[in-house]
Amino acid sequence: MAYLMLAQPPLLASSSGEHRARLTETPLWVAAQRRLANPRASWPLWGATPARTRFVPSRLQPPFRELYRVPGRALIEMPPVVAEGRLVFGTHAGTLHAVRAADGAPLWQIALGGCIASSPAAGPGVVYLGWAGPAPCRRGKDETGGLAAVDARDGSVLWRFRTGNIESSPLLVGDRLFFASFRSRSESTIYGFTLHPRRVAWTFRLSTKVASSPALIGRTLFISAYDRRLYALDAFTGRLRWVSSALPEHGPKRVLLGLRSLLRHASWSEAGYYATPAVAYGRIYLGSIDGIFSSFSARTGAHRWSRSLDGAVYGSAAVWNGAVYVGSSDGRFYAFDSHTGSTRWSRKLPGSILGSPTVTSGNVYISTLARETFVLDARTGAVRWRFPDGQYSPLVHDGERAYLVGKGRIYALVNDVRLLSGPPGRTNADAAPPE
Repeated sequence: MAYLMLAQPPLLASSSGEHRARLTETPLWVAAQRRLANPRASWPLWGATPARTRFVPSRLQPPFRELYRVPGRALIEMPPVVAEGRLVFGTHAGTLHAVRAADGAPLWQIALGGCIASSPAAGPGVVYLGWAGPAPCRRGKDETGGLAAVDARDGSVLWRFRTGNIESSPLLVGDRLFFASFRSRSESTIYGFTLHPRRVAWTFRLSTKVASSPALIGRTLFISAYDRRLYALDAFTGRLRWVSSALPEHGPKRVLLGLRSLLRHASWSEAGYYATPAVAYGRIYLGSIDGIFSSFSARTGAHRWSRSLDGAVYGSAAVWNGAVYVGSSDGRFYAFDSHTGSTRWSRKLPGSILGSPTVTSGNVYISTLARETFVLDARTGAVRWRFPDGQYSPLVHDGERAYLVGKGRIYALVNDVRLLSGPPGRTNADAAPPE
């Protein structure tokens, strides 16, 4: 009985909620607004848009043909950004790479000297990137991390700002950067940073670790933390608007959560929110290492619904067409109704799922630790294609080419018109593994 109690974390009671959201908060509207704000960038941020919904429309359809591959020569934990005809990505060895998107030709690479475990953010002519401790990446971190601005044309470092470890991907909106840093499990700082002039506009300090990336809708910034709380801040002032959680704050249920974390992760506090919030339909969608996936009101933080999953949730969700897509460490991938939380479909995949999915053209892409990437029909969960590489968050695109992140390399893929007209159901599941 004790095991069952620890395996199923207690939730807070759900509250009745608002109806489906305004058109101005759909993933398609958010993607269109991002395109208007930065027309020379196809995928300028982790999660594609400030709302981090991981959806951008395209005509990409499996089966695909490999156009080229880019060697990273080290683990690429987070996917590249695509802007101004360049792919830019970092590795665990501390190297930042830029290649030409059209053909994969190397443009430049620089050694930042720090562990890169996040995606950059691309602005006009400049790439912003965080690092956490010295390279190569390892579990123990010192306090030498920070944020760097790099010239996108030649890779020269324009400036550095030392803050402590940054594992979150910065959010760039106009001339403002938002990011989180941590110095320990009990000390983090959220930054609102202006670029013109370059200065810290505000800070917000938390007595917990923050490794997730900030999300934004309107002028509200959303941050999730290891203390199992979701924070909403005013993006211009840093003032706290509300704090919420799907998990209890005090009492015996909180003790059960701590014991569960201790058994699973050998740490009382190695739980809570690692994933980045995704914002759509007036809601926030977020999963925890405790295995709880939840929906909250973006306006008030009120808890709307939660689902208890058998595995931990490390990846951020993708949102499209009234559905929320997320995977768990037990290898099961889910499509939940964004309003009610009911399961539209689920599929068991080989290997743990620790990364974040991408949705485009009616398909959802997800990788597993078994080093395989799956393309599923986003409406039914049927397997449409699979690729023999991948590990974490698999895909970004520029509308014409998909860029799939393998273990230490990136593949540029295009629609294989030779096979699109061929027999239905054909995949490359039996293709030889990458070199």
